[in-house]
Amino acid sequence: MDDAYELIVVGGGIVGLATAWQLSRRHPELRLALVEAEPQLGMHQTSHNSGVVHAGVYYRAGSLKATLCRRGKELLETYCAEREIPLLRNGKIVVATRDDELDALSALYDRAAANGVEGIRRLTPSEIPRVEPLVRGVAAIHSPTTGVVDFTLVAKSLARELTESGVHIRTSWRVDRFRQDGSRVYLTGPGEEVLSARSVVACAGLQADRLAGNAADGVRIVPFRGGWFALDNEFASGIKGSVYPVPDPRLPFLGVHLTRRIDGQVWAGPNAFLALSRSDYKRWRFRAADAISALGYPGLWAFGARHLSAAYTELRHDVSRKAYAKELARYIPDVGKENLARGPIGIRAQAMTRRGELLDDFTIRRDQRILHVLNAPSPAATSSLAIGDHLADVVDEID
Repeated sequence: MDDAYELIVVGGGIVGLATAWQLSRRHPELRLALVEAEPQLGMHQTSHNSGVVHAGVYYRAGSLKATLCRRGKELLETYCAEREIPLLRNGKIVVATRDDELDALSALYDRAAANGVEGIRRLTPSEIPRVEPLVRGVAAIHSPTTGVVDFTLVAKSLARELTESGVHIRTSWRVDRFRQDGSRVYLTGPGEEVLSARSVVACAGLQADRLAGNAADGVRIVPFRGGWFALDNEFASGIKGSVYPVPDPRLPFLGVHLTRRIDGQVWAGPNAFLALSRSDYKRWRFRAADAISALGYPGLWAFGARHLSAAYTELRHDVSRKAYAKELARYIPDVGKENLARGPIGIRAQAMTRRGELLDDFTIRRDQRILHVLNAPSPAATSSLAIGDHLADVVDEID
């Protein structure tokens, strides 16, 4: 049957593509397909990020994030080198600008060391400008092997290799529902067309909870919109790599930071504020189903009640270029709003519980013959090839 496969990957972002790539390399004899709801691959988080290749500074030792980020970075660097995809190790510093941030910075250093981050070191105030000439702070840590890449180029390369190896890629094929019957999974898509497979891996990103259904067990994807600003040449020329503030340990977001991208542009951001659409990249765009899903979810209100101050700060950053510049001026003293021009917008798929707790680690749920990647925010792009390899291991356990 033309519609019968051994394996189907749902989702054509970089995690889905990397998973299909790993499965096809491991099982080249199997009939494998990848389906994507959008007309093009990688239209969401894959192509709406700052391109940072994370080294593993932030993640709890022993977590999937820590393990798969470190391994994924190695695999990604090798993949890009072999295919001549530009990837630059231009480093990152995390800067404390106040004495009351020093304990959190020290804890971050200890976590990075526990994760085996290559070359991680502490910086004194006088050493900070030697790494980043425009930056000032009371202390910092330096990760020299953090890098940048264009993840869209990586995704295109993966897709090309999948096609060449015989994997069927179908775009504009939105999965409406799953049905499991014995040893097969049936996927219903556009025009009630049905595909079937022995097993399915769903890497649906912003739609992960909807596809997971009961397997989500009450977890909801709450989309957070983040906007970037582009620095003008006066300041961009002085930024060497990535510059991050000390993050709020209560939240999985990393704060407003600077990144010299692989194309030489320097972006500031993103912030993190509730999005009322999961798929529109314009400020304040509204889709009824997405807005109701977020605003009608008890977890969002519980989360908001605990983080009112942070929500207000993010709102100010979202509407005020002056407020954004003031945040950057904590560690780049001379920057002003005149040095910032509004840039692109991204949407982060963040899984949340009904109690308002944000899932921090990568989260994978199994529903018989379907694996659901329920939570895969940053550093998922860095980790994508390792996530794919991990998922392939789990698939192999399905009889």
